[in-house]
Amino acid sequence: MSGGRASARAWSALLQALSRRFPDIDVRETTAAGQAAYLARELVASGCDLVIAVGGDGTVSDVVDGILSSSRPKTPFSLIPNGTGCDFARNFRLANTPQAIANQIAEAPVRFIDVVRISGPAVDGGNILRHFANIASVGVSGEIVRSMNEAPRSRLLGGSTRFMLYSALGIIRYRPQSVRVVVDGEEVYAGGVTVASVANGAWFGGGMHVVPQADLTDGLLDVAVMRATSKIGQLGLLARLPRAAHVCHPLLSFHKGRSVEITPLDEGRFSCEADGENPGLKAMRADILPAGLALRI
Repeated sequence: MSGGRASARAWSALLQALSRRFPDIDVRETTAAGQAAYLARELVASGCDLVIAVGGDGTVSDVVDGILSSSRPKTPFSLIPNGTGCDFARNFRLANTPQAIANQIAEAPVRFIDVVRISGPAVDGGNILRHFANIASVGVSGEIVRSMNEAPRSRLLGGSTRFMLYSALGIIRYRPQSVRVVVDGEEVYAGGVTVASVANGAWFGGGMHVVPQADLTDGLLDVAVMRATSKIGQLGLLARLPRAAHVCHPLLSFHKGRSVEITPLDEGRFSCEADGENPGLKAMRADILPAGLALRI
Protein backbone atom coordinates (compact mmCIF):
# COMPACT_ATOMS: atom_id res chain seq x y z
CA MET A 1 0.00 0.00 0.00
CA SER A 2 1.10 3.57 -0.59
CA GLY A 3 1.66 5.83 2.40
CA GLY A 4 -0.16 9.02 3.32
CA ARG A 5 -3.13 10.09 5.40
CA ALA A 6 -5.78 9.18 2.84
CA SER A 7 -4.42 5.64 2.57
CA ALA A 8 -4.15 5.32 6.36
CA ARG A 9 -7.78 6.31 6.89
CA ALA A 10 -9.04 3.89 4.27
CA TRP A 11 -6.70 1.13 5.39
CA SER A 12 -8.01 0.91 8.95
CA ALA A 13 -11.38 -0.47 7.84
CA LEU A 14 -9.98 -2.34 4.85
CA LEU A 15 -7.43 -4.18 6.94
CA GLN A 16 -10.13 -5.62 9.17
CA ALA A 17 -12.21 -6.71 6.18
CA LEU A 18 -9.26 -8.16 4.29
CA SER A 19 -7.99 -9.99 7.38
CA ARG A 20 -11.30 -11.82 7.65
CA ARG A 21 -10.94 -13.13 4.09
CA PHE A 22 -7.13 -13.42 4.04
CA PRO A 23 -5.99 -14.46 7.56
CA ASP A 24 -2.32 -14.64 6.50
CA ILE A 25 -2.23 -11.14 5.00
CA ASP A 26 1.22 -9.51 4.97
CA VAL A 27 1.10 -5.70 4.80
CA ARG A 28 3.98 -3.65 3.38
CA GLU A 29 3.84 0.16 3.21
CA THR A 30 5.84 2.30 0.81
CA THR A 31 7.80 5.27 2.06
CA ALA A 32 9.45 6.38 -1.20
CA ALA A 33 8.64 6.61 -4.89
CA GLY A 34 9.32 3.39 -6.78
CA GLN A 35 9.50 1.28 -3.62
CA ALA A 36 6.28 -0.58 -4.46
CA ALA A 37 8.01 -2.47 -7.29
CA TYR A 38 10.72 -3.71 -4.93
CA LEU A 39 8.16 -4.74 -2.29
CA ALA A 40 6.08 -6.59 -4.89
CA ARG A 41 9.13 -8.56 -6.08
CA GLU A 42 10.01 -9.32 -2.46
CA LEU A 43 6.50 -10.61 -1.71
CA VAL A 44 6.43 -12.77 -4.84
CA ALA A 45 9.84 -14.23 -3.98
CA SER A 46 8.56 -15.12 -0.50
CA GLY A 47 5.82 -17.29 -2.02
CA CYS A 48 2.90 -14.86 -1.86
CA ASP A 49 0.03 -16.08 -4.06
CA LEU A 50 -1.77 -12.72 -4.47
CA VAL A 51 -0.44 -9.14 -4.41
CA ILE A 52 -2.97 -6.38 -3.70
CA ALA A 53 -1.99 -2.77 -4.44
CA VAL A 54 -3.71 -0.10 -2.34
CA GLY A 55 -3.08 3.31 -3.82
CA GLY A 56 -3.28 5.39 -6.98
CA ASP A 57 -2.09 4.75 -10.50
CA GLY A 58 1.59 5.18 -9.67
CA THR A 59 1.41 2.52 -6.97
CA VAL A 60 -0.54 0.17 -9.24
CA SER A 61 2.00 0.65 -12.03
CA ASP A 62 4.95 -0.02 -9.73
CA VAL A 63 3.37 -3.15 -8.26
CA VAL A 64 2.54 -4.48 -11.72
CA ASP A 65 6.12 -3.83 -12.83
CA GLY A 66 7.42 -5.56 -9.70
CA ILE A 67 5.34 -8.67 -10.33
CA LEU A 68 6.20 -8.89 -14.03
CA SER A 69 9.92 -8.45 -13.38
CA SER A 70 9.89 -11.07 -10.60
CA SER A 71 10.70 -14.77 -10.61
CA ARG A 72 6.94 -15.58 -10.78
CA PRO A 73 5.40 -13.09 -13.24
CA LYS A 74 2.06 -14.93 -13.33
CA THR A 75 1.39 -14.22 -9.64
CA PRO A 76 -2.16 -12.77 -9.49
CA PHE A 77 -2.59 -9.06 -8.88
CA SER A 78 -5.49 -7.07 -7.44
CA LEU A 79 -6.06 -3.44 -6.59
CA ILE A 80 -7.92 -1.20 -4.18
CA PRO A 81 -7.99 2.38 -5.51
CA ASN A 82 -6.93 4.95 -2.94
CA GLY A 83 -5.22 7.98 -4.41
CA THR A 84 -5.64 11.16 -6.42
CA GLY A 85 -5.97 9.60 -9.87
CA CYS A 86 -7.06 5.95 -9.79
CA ASP A 87 -7.74 5.96 -13.53
CA PHE A 88 -6.79 2.32 -14.09
CA ALA A 89 -9.49 1.28 -11.61
CA ARG A 90 -12.12 3.02 -13.77
CA ASN A 91 -11.79 0.14 -16.24
CA PHE A 92 -13.44 -2.23 -13.73
CA ARG A 93 -16.64 -2.48 -11.73
CA LEU A 94 -15.28 -2.31 -8.21
CA ALA A 95 -17.07 -2.66 -4.91
CA ASN A 96 -17.08 0.44 -2.72
CA THR A 97 -17.31 -0.73 0.89
CA PRO A 98 -14.50 -2.46 2.82
CA GLN A 99 -16.16 -5.84 3.24
CA ALA A 100 -17.58 -5.85 -0.28
CA ILE A 101 -14.10 -5.06 -1.63
CA ALA A 102 -12.56 -7.91 0.36
CA ASN A 103 -15.29 -10.30 -0.76
CA GLN A 104 -14.92 -9.29 -4.40
CA ILE A 105 -11.17 -9.93 -4.40
CA ALA A 106 -11.44 -13.20 -2.44
CA GLU A 107 -14.17 -14.65 -4.65
CA ALA A 108 -12.98 -13.43 -8.06
CA PRO A 109 -11.47 -16.00 -10.42
CA VAL A 110 -8.09 -15.31 -11.98
CA ARG A 111 -8.35 -13.78 -15.43
CA PHE A 112 -5.72 -12.35 -17.72
CA ILE A 113 -5.52 -8.84 -19.15
CA ASP A 114 -3.03 -7.08 -21.38
CA VAL A 115 -0.14 -5.09 -19.97
CA VAL A 116 2.49 -2.89 -21.62
CA ARG A 117 6.28 -3.00 -21.67
CA ILE A 118 7.94 0.38 -22.16
CA SER A 119 11.60 0.89 -23.03
CA GLY A 120 14.04 3.45 -24.31
CA PRO A 121 17.15 5.51 -23.61
CA ALA A 122 17.24 7.09 -20.16
CA VAL A 123 17.70 10.80 -19.56
CA ASP A 124 20.58 10.07 -17.18
CA GLY A 125 22.25 7.47 -19.42
CA GLY A 126 21.73 3.78 -20.06
CA ASN A 127 18.39 2.24 -20.94
CA ILE A 128 15.08 1.77 -19.13
CA LEU A 129 12.76 -1.21 -19.41
CA ARG A 130 9.66 -1.43 -17.25
CA HIS A 131 5.94 -2.15 -17.44
CA PHE A 132 2.84 -0.02 -17.12
CA ALA A 133 -0.80 -0.94 -16.72
CA ASN A 134 -2.82 1.97 -18.08
CA ILE A 135 -1.54 4.82 -20.29
CA ALA A 136 1.72 6.48 -21.27
CA SER A 137 1.81 9.80 -23.08
CA VAL A 138 4.11 12.44 -24.51
CA GLY A 139 3.67 16.20 -24.74
CA VAL A 140 1.85 18.59 -22.45
CA SER A 141 0.71 15.66 -20.27
CA GLY A 142 4.33 14.85 -19.44
CA GLU A 143 4.93 18.44 -18.39
CA ILE A 144 1.71 18.48 -16.36
CA VAL A 145 2.73 15.33 -14.48
CA ARG A 146 6.14 16.77 -13.74
CA SER A 147 4.57 19.98 -12.38
CA MET A 148 2.09 18.08 -10.20
CA ASN A 149 4.72 15.75 -8.79
CA GLU A 150 6.93 18.72 -7.94
CA ALA A 151 4.07 20.26 -5.92
CA PRO A 152 3.16 17.75 -3.16
CA ARG A 153 0.39 19.96 -1.77
CA SER A 154 -1.49 19.62 -5.06
CA ARG A 155 -2.47 16.13 -3.87
CA LEU A 156 -4.93 17.80 -1.49
CA LEU A 157 -7.09 18.46 -4.54
CA GLY A 158 -9.31 15.76 -6.04
CA GLY A 159 -7.92 13.86 -9.02
CA SER A 160 -10.04 15.52 -11.73
CA THR A 161 -9.81 19.00 -10.19
CA ARG A 162 -6.07 18.65 -9.76
CA PHE A 163 -5.48 17.51 -13.32
CA MET A 164 -7.80 20.12 -14.88
CA LEU A 165 -6.11 22.93 -12.92
CA TYR A 166 -2.59 21.81 -13.76
CA SER A 167 -3.63 21.05 -17.34
CA ALA A 168 -4.86 24.60 -17.85
CA LEU A 169 -1.66 25.99 -16.34
CA GLY A 170 0.44 23.54 -18.35
CA ILE A 171 -1.24 24.44 -21.64
CA ILE A 172 -0.65 28.14 -21.03
CA ARG A 173 3.08 27.44 -20.56
CA TYR A 174 3.44 24.64 -23.11
CA ARG A 175 5.54 25.02 -26.25
CA PRO A 176 4.51 22.16 -28.58
CA GLN A 177 7.01 19.35 -28.94
CA SER A 178 7.64 17.74 -32.32
CA VAL A 179 7.67 13.95 -32.39
CA ARG A 180 7.52 11.01 -34.77
CA VAL A 181 4.88 8.36 -34.02
CA VAL A 182 5.36 4.91 -35.54
CA VAL A 183 2.77 2.13 -35.10
CA ASP A 184 3.77 -1.42 -36.08
CA GLY A 185 6.61 -0.03 -38.19
CA GLU A 186 4.51 2.54 -40.06
CA GLU A 187 4.84 6.27 -39.45
CA VAL A 188 1.38 7.64 -38.63
CA TYR A 189 2.40 11.18 -37.67
CA ALA A 190 5.40 13.49 -37.57
CA GLY A 191 5.11 17.03 -36.27
CA GLY A 192 4.02 19.11 -33.32
CA VAL A 193 1.73 17.52 -30.75
CA THR A 194 -0.32 18.65 -27.83
CA VAL A 195 -0.29 15.07 -26.59
CA ALA A 196 0.34 11.62 -28.04
CA SER A 197 -0.95 8.80 -25.84
CA VAL A 198 -0.37 5.05 -25.90
CA ALA A 199 -3.24 3.37 -24.10
CA ASN A 200 -4.08 0.02 -22.61
CA GLY A 201 -6.91 1.45 -20.49
CA ALA A 202 -9.40 4.17 -21.38
CA TRP A 203 -8.88 6.94 -18.79
CA PHE A 204 -6.06 9.11 -17.52
CA GLY A 205 -5.60 12.44 -15.75
CA GLY A 206 -8.16 11.90 -13.00
CA GLY A 207 -11.11 10.97 -15.23
CA MET A 208 -10.14 12.15 -18.72
CA HIS A 209 -11.77 9.60 -21.07
CA VAL A 210 -9.02 9.99 -23.64
CA VAL A 211 -9.34 6.64 -25.48
CA PRO A 212 -12.92 5.39 -24.94
CA GLN A 213 -12.44 2.48 -27.36
CA ALA A 214 -9.52 0.98 -25.40
CA ASP A 215 -9.93 -2.68 -24.43
CA LEU A 216 -7.72 -4.40 -21.84
CA THR A 217 -8.14 -7.79 -23.51
CA ASP A 218 -7.85 -7.14 -27.26
CA GLY A 219 -4.08 -7.57 -27.50
CA LEU A 220 -3.68 -4.11 -29.02
CA LEU A 221 -2.47 -0.68 -27.99
CA ASP A 222 -4.71 2.30 -28.71
CA VAL A 223 -2.85 5.39 -29.87
CA ALA A 224 -4.35 8.88 -29.80
CA VAL A 225 -2.46 11.75 -31.42
CA MET A 226 -3.67 15.27 -30.67
CA ARG A 227 -1.90 17.60 -33.07
CA ALA A 228 -0.56 20.96 -31.92
CA THR A 229 -2.97 23.87 -32.04
CA SER A 230 -3.51 27.23 -30.38
CA LYS A 231 -3.74 27.49 -26.61
CA ILE A 232 -7.46 28.30 -26.90
CA GLY A 233 -7.89 25.19 -29.04
CA GLN A 234 -6.00 23.06 -26.53
CA LEU A 235 -8.16 24.32 -23.65
CA GLY A 236 -11.29 23.59 -25.68
CA LEU A 237 -10.14 20.03 -26.33
CA LEU A 238 -9.27 19.58 -22.66
CA ALA A 239 -12.84 20.48 -21.70
CA ARG A 240 -14.15 17.74 -24.01
CA LEU A 241 -12.07 14.91 -22.52
CA PRO A 242 -14.17 13.96 -19.45
CA ARG A 243 -17.21 13.32 -21.69
CA ALA A 244 -15.19 11.66 -24.48
CA ALA A 245 -16.59 14.40 -26.74
CA HIS A 246 -13.24 14.79 -28.50
CA VAL A 247 -13.19 11.58 -30.54
CA CYS A 248 -14.43 13.11 -33.81
CA HIS A 249 -12.37 16.29 -33.54
CA PRO A 250 -10.35 16.97 -36.71
CA LEU A 251 -7.14 17.57 -34.73
CA LEU A 252 -7.16 14.00 -33.41
CA SER A 253 -6.25 10.71 -35.02
CA PHE A 254 -6.60 7.24 -33.52
CA HIS A 255 -4.58 4.13 -34.34
CA LYS A 256 -4.21 0.55 -33.11
CA GLY A 257 -1.17 -1.69 -33.05
CA ARG A 258 1.03 -4.04 -31.06
CA SER A 259 4.11 -1.82 -30.97
CA VAL A 260 4.44 1.97 -30.81
CA GLU A 261 7.54 4.15 -31.02
CA ILE A 262 7.54 7.86 -30.18
CA THR A 263 10.78 9.74 -30.76
CA PRO A 264 11.57 13.46 -30.50
CA LEU A 265 12.21 15.56 -33.58
CA ASP A 266 13.40 18.41 -31.34
CA GLU A 267 16.64 17.20 -29.77
CA GLY A 268 16.38 17.20 -25.97
CA ARG A 269 12.66 18.03 -25.82
CA PHE A 270 10.69 14.97 -24.78
CA SER A 271 8.26 15.19 -21.87
CA CYS A 272 6.60 11.87 -21.12
CA GLU A 273 4.69 10.11 -18.38
CA ALA A 274 3.55 6.56 -17.71
CA ASP A 275 0.64 6.00 -15.31
CA GLY A 276 1.12 9.48 -13.89
CA GLU A 277 4.84 9.13 -13.19
CA ASN A 278 7.92 10.33 -15.05
CA PRO A 279 9.82 7.29 -16.39
CA GLY A 280 12.90 9.34 -17.28
CA LEU A 281 12.97 8.51 -21.00
CA LYS A 282 14.45 10.45 -23.93
CA ALA A 283 12.35 8.42 -26.42
CA MET A 284 9.95 5.54 -25.92
CA ARG A 285 8.88 2.25 -27.37
CA ALA A 286 5.77 0.51 -26.06
CA ASP A 287 4.92 -3.15 -26.72
CA ILE A 288 1.68 -4.85 -25.76
CA LEU A 289 1.99 -8.10 -23.81
CA PRO A 290 -1.32 -9.84 -24.54
CA ALA A 291 -2.84 -11.53 -21.47
CA GLY A 292 0.38 -10.69 -19.65
CA LEU A 293 -1.09 -9.84 -16.25
CA ALA A 294 -2.99 -12.25 -13.99
CA LEU A 295 -5.83 -10.32 -12.33
CA ARG A 296 -8.25 -11.11 -9.51
CA ILE A 297 -10.99 -8.52 -9.25
